[in-house]
Amino acid sequence: MSSREPTDIELRDPLWGPIPVNGGELAVIDTAAFQRLRGIKQLGFAEFVFPGAVHHRYLHSIGAMHCAGLLADRVFATTDRLTPTERARLRQLARLAALLHDIGHPPLSHAAEALLPDRALLFLDGEPMGEGRASHEDMTLKLVTDGVLAQTIDAAFVDVGVRAGQVGAIIADHPGRHAAAFVSGGLDWWPLLHAMVSGEMDVDRMDYLRRDSYFAGVEYGSYDASWLISNAMVLEDDGVARLGIDQRALASFEHFLLARYHMFQMVYFHPKSDIYDAMLRSWLRSVGDEARFPADPAAYVRCNDAWLMQRLQSSEDSWARRIDERHPYKLLTELRREADRARRDELAAALDAAGVHSLWITAKPVLSRYAQSPTKRGNPLLVVDKKPPFGRARVYRIEEVTDLFSRYERTLQLERVYVAPEDRRAAREVLSRL
Repeated sequence: MSSREPTDIELRDPLWGPIPVNGGELAVIDTAAFQRLRGIKQLGFAEFVFPGAVHHRYLHSIGAMHCAGLLADRVFATTDRLTPTERARLRQLARLAALLHDIGHPPLSHAAEALLPDRALLFLDGEPMGEGRASHEDMTLKLVTDGVLAQTIDAAFVDVGVRAGQVGAIIADHPGRHAAAFVSGGLDWWPLLHAMVSGEMDVDRMDYLRRDSYFAGVEYGSYDASWLISNAMVLEDDGVARLGIDQRALASFEHFLLARYHMFQMVYFHPKSDIYDAMLRSWLRSVGDEARFPADPAAYVRCNDAWLMQRLQSSEDSWARRIDERHPYKLLTELRREADRARRDELAAALDAAGVHSLWITAKPVLSRYAQSPTKRGNPLLVVDKKPPFGRARVYRIEEVTDLFSRYERTLQLERVYVAPEDRRAAREVLSRL
């Protein structure tokens, strides 16, 4: 089977238009593990604020795959290091990694990660994954590299040399034992492929910003996708292929970063949906291991939003009842200024003294989680200035050519205080006395 031809189907997407899907990709999409994403909303409880935001991770993942194909076509066109066969193989790896990057996500909310199994119960290559609670990235690696999904990938793409373990290695933070599979034409391509799927300018964000904005009915997630992609390129860095952009697209990249920042402020951290996440966390703490997700991949793929909601609806816990009956805690106030946050303990003590139970949520919109990660900083987005005033073209790390990171280095932090609706009047009286 060819990695690109023939195109077996086209999926109609409201954002990107027709999305070509080849036979191997269709086989992956048809697995139970991927179909599970139809039952997991992309924005969880946000639909209570933005009624149109009922889209699911299934369509987002297909959109991310499409973006990976567009980005791969562009960057591989800027290098002569690869044979056509190798170019097709690496392109297919990028598309599959993007397609499957969310495959292990828990239902409803990131808060549900508290129910994921222990890492000691998840085995890769016959060895436990480690200690502590698994993350959704751990579950993704388990599903991609073990079981029916892995068998499907290996069988569907055997002719182009793509293996499930290589797909998992792109999603992971290191290539591990698959490092040799990414060396071609004298370059290591893993850093570029990983940056495409999980980096400063990744296809995950390229899709979800536009998609979440579209379905939420807001404009904050808009950016110039075509200009950003058309100015992407391969840049060689001491035997390593890295993702780069032309400096003329720098303003578009800054807009891309700010779009995510503003979506966090206005949509992802909206106070009316944020409280449902907080109440879900409170319920999860109360039930403990009773609702823990199974470690077995075949059992885990049956866990979607409906699975978790069924358990929540059958619970007599007060937090579960508030979520199910749409009777949430209400916002009392927000502590935005540092001087106000310094009085946090004073307010909490005063509410306790008045017999008012409160829920506190700390919101921290971050411009770039990659700029703050040592692992990601080791694989930077590069910028090329093709027409400097003096000398030849120059290459810079992204933080050397934009002051956006330094300007937003201080994370905007706010604390939200919520109380039960029946306690709101008493809580306001407490506030008025402080």
